[in-house]
Amino acid sequence: MPRTQDATIEEEQDISAEGVIAEADLKGDVLVSLNIEGTAAASYALDVSATGEDGDWFEGEETYDQANLDDATDIRDSFRFGHRYLRIRVTGTATAGETADVTISEAR
Repeated sequence: MPRTQDATIEEEQDISAEGVIAEADLKGDVLVSLNIEGTAAASYALDVSATGEDGDWFEGEETYDQANLDDATDIRDSFRFGHRYLRIRVTGTATAGETADVTISEAR
């Protein structure tokens, strides 16, 4: 049975301020590949939600802390995802002018 694949790509997202830099509607049980390619080190959190509505997010389902990573400029992770919505937030900033490209790939 062939797999369906989709991707959400957000390029040159500002990582010098805390906040959401990417969000995806994944529509169910999928295999997810997350890639963040930054111009500088930053910390990130992966949040999940069933509805995607404000106030309905489980924050910090997974975290990527620049202090605990060998290379906090490039994040690579993959996992099985059962929620509907996923978002990536900057939680520890880089200096002004630094950016990241975020790719959220899904296969079901």
